[in-house]
Amino acid sequence: MTVFRFIHCSDLHIDSPFKGLASQVPALTERLRESTFRAFYNIVKLAVEEKVDAVLIAGDIFDGTDRSLQAQLKFRRGLLELSEKGIPSFIVHGNHDPSNSWSHTLDWPESTTIFPGNKVARFPVTQDGKTLAWIYGISYPQREVNENLALKFKKDQDQGFAVGLLHANVGQQPGHDNYAPCSLQDLISSDFDYWALGHIHEFKVLRENNPCVVYSGNTQARHLNETGPKGCCLVTLNSGAPANIRFVPTDVVSYRSAKVDVSGTSSINEVLQALQSQVEELTKESSTHEGLVVRLMLTGRTTIHNELQVPGAAKALAEEVHALFEGHSPWVLVDLSTQTAGTYDIDSLKEGKNFVADLLSLCEDDQNKQLQSKIQEAMKPVFESWAGRKYLATDEDIEGITLKARNLAIDKLVNRQDP
Repeated sequence: MTVFRFIHCSDLHIDSPFKGLASQVPALTERLRESTFRAFYNIVKLAVEEKVDAVLIAGDIFDGTDRSLQAQLKFRRGLLELSEKGIPSFIVHGNHDPSNSWSHTLDWPESTTIFPGNKVARFPVTQDGKTLAWIYGISYPQREVNENLALKFKKDQDQGFAVGLLHANVGQQPGHDNYAPCSLQDLISSDFDYWALGHIHEFKVLRENNPCVVYSGNTQARHLNETGPKGCCLVTLNSGAPANIRFVPTDVVSYRSAKVDVSGTSSINEVLQALQSQVEELTKESSTHEGLVVRLMLTGRTTIHNELQVPGAAKALAEEVHALFEGHSPWVLVDLSTQTAGTYDIDSLKEGKNFVADLLSLCEDDQNKQLQSKIQEAMKPVFESWAGRKYLATDEDIEGITLKARNLAIDKLVNRQDP
């Protein structure tokens, strides 16, 4: 019986710049930047504790082609620790860190294998003279790879497990560039035992066995569109039993989102209390993390709706929440938006014979889908651009945009005063 235990991880994006929200609180910027390093060190620690046979990294170790020497040295330090414990590492380059952008003067540990970009190569994982597995892989030679790399993988062995290491978009997963596109059937047809995939920033098991096809997701979220736990996969392949795939969180900063219903509130103090209660609940759920970055959205009908819509109001409330949780563990960073509405009676407005009634009718469920479709069509040029694809609007996003536009229009019309 052959057993092969390994860690599958990807998309470390070490040394991400963390622009946007992080820049608003300079004191936290360095902590956020360090979080990607810390997540990788958590993987190294896990590998040593579990005494795994290998660590597989499926691309995008660094965030960009201009990664710092400091980032490469820190990454090398982790690989050296694995090497000292007798744990080999296997790496492919992805679209963010193609092989033509890595330092050619930095030596990597002897037990680290970096796959070439011109062909699929294979390397064995051995223990006590026995071959446990063959790792097959290919790197991105440059940033944009539009070829189906999966078709290049050919099983060529007579013992041990066959594991494919690939950075690719399987089945046109939304929200990510369609690099190295392939189908699930392409991977199934390979006769491999496990496909260790990278590129998609979410843990996904596309197929549980024969072969296992798995995205480990990124190891640390980097912005508010990457909510939920992030980590790696601890995998056991056993010739006498089904594969065991265990997701292990490695992130040190948790990214969350929540809606805060302020219906019935009549003062800013009450809104602050609602925000504080929500953040307290989220910090309890993120107690194992060092930091919490949370996107909060105020919703509901309130008599202070107009006050909440004043430019700068959301920023002021967010700053007050930061002050309330100063020195807290985990530390807290808040992004706040408002989608509240006034206390006017929607049913009564619908019964009117005016433009407001027509507007509400347009936003009714039956026609709302048509309206959302028109919005998506109007925004299509933005989301089809390279920079926009990563911010693809979901149906929920479009629904939120529609609701906000409706409420804004009604506010202006209902509260309009004749000169």
